[in-house]
Amino acid sequence: MIALLLAQTAFAAEAPVFDPVSHLQQDDTQPVPTAPAAGSSGVSDTPQRPYLMEVNLRGKYMSIPDSLIDIWMFNGSDDNGDHLERPTVRAYSAGMEFAIRSNGEGGGAMGAFYFDYFGHLMQDGYWDDREDGDTSAIYNDGYWLAPSSNFGFATVGANYYYDLRLAPWFSFMVGGGLGVAVAIGEIQRWGPAEDGTPAWNRSDLEGTEADKDPLPIPGALPIIDLNAALKFHFNDKASLRIEGGLHPLFYGGAAVGIVF
Repeated sequence: MIALLLAQTAFAAEAPVFDPVSHLQQDDTQPVPTAPAAGSSGVSDTPQRPYLMEVNLRGKYMSIPDSLIDIWMFNGSDDNGDHLERPTVRAYSAGMEFAIRSNGEGGGAMGAFYFDYFGHLMQDGYWDDREDGDTSAIYNDGYWLAPSSNFGFATVGANYYYDLRLAPWFSFMVGGGLGVAVAIGEIQRWGPAEDGTPAWNRSDLEGTEADKDPLPIPGALPIIDLNAALKFHFNDKASLRIEGGLHPLFYGGAAVGIVF
């Protein structure tokens, strides 16, 4: 019995003593987190928003080349140079645009929604279509067209662009879209008189109600946009876009605005 007690006492003396706080001590092999430096929020300066928005003012000067209209209509060079000169087709548009674009270093997509007023810059004049097939040319059967002072279109639409960012301050854009144009005003027209007098030489039009025959223009017309642009970025606070394309005439123009 005495020997058994002595053996238990010796075993207890050799056993390690448990430290109740040893598991609370810090492991020196692990990195110690440090507090952010004074004046720092501890958040990365990299932009976190996936997109930016723009509000732009835009304007366009539009036209149709005379060489293209010559395919269907006579001009001053016809009839041995004796044909009446045809007016040139010119117009302008001015309006606003709201755009949402990707916020990335390499560029990306941009969607734009616009409202424009489309006004004409065309003079009154004589329009004479070319005869079909082998029919001999007739130079006196055309119409005199006179746009009203308020003739134009109110247009709304949406465009998609792909923005290729070539430098932090510069990018190249291509895109297209669809819209609708609602007609305002009218284009008055009259043709030759019953006795064969050409439209440009009639003397019986003043005060003649019977000859008021507006050109039949649909109340609403579809618009197809094709665009290519050079865009300048000003520290993502403002932008300038210089562009050209089709809207719905051939155009050159610019858009400038703020970014937020």
